[in-house]
Amino acid sequence: MLDFIPDYVYLFVFGLILLIKGGDWFVDGAQSIAKKFKVPELLIGATVVSIGTTLPEVMTSATSAMTGHGALSLGNIIGANIFNLVLVSGVAITLSPFTVPLTSELLGQNVSFVLDIPVMLAVMLIMTIPAIVKNKLSRWQGIALLSIYVLFLLTQFLFVKPIVA
Repeated sequence: MLDFIPDYVYLFVFGLILLIKGGDWFVDGAQSIAKKFKVPELLIGATVVSIGTTLPEVMTSATSAMTGHGALSLGNIIGANIFNLVLVSGVAITLSPFTVPLTSELLGQNVSFVLDIPVMLAVMLIMTIPAIVKNKLSRWQGIALLSIYVLFLLTQFLFVKPIVA
């Protein structure tokens, strides 16, 4: 095509297009299935849709870690989270401020305050404190994070009560 553009640039663009479109298809399909089973939107967003939008980071991190490029994996994780928490949330809230919705309860309280935020803080501590102290991430941290995610999902599905308006 254009002789001055290397082939890997075309491969990169093609891969990026497939990645974006594949993520859209995954999220749309998962959302349709979840709605068919009458799963609340907050739960869809906290589980299924978040998995779909995070799969590219998971694959990038896994591939880079397996090929011996752990720094790329860690940078991808930190960068994606900072981007999502700061830029995406900042833009969304700036464009349309909102109150924290009370769509579901756990122990009589808003689930965001008694489950979501404490889990997020626990995950942050598990990722950062040992990394700062030992200057490395260990297998036990991965097992702990996966266990926390399974427990989080089980709690969401078994104990969180949706508020019916």
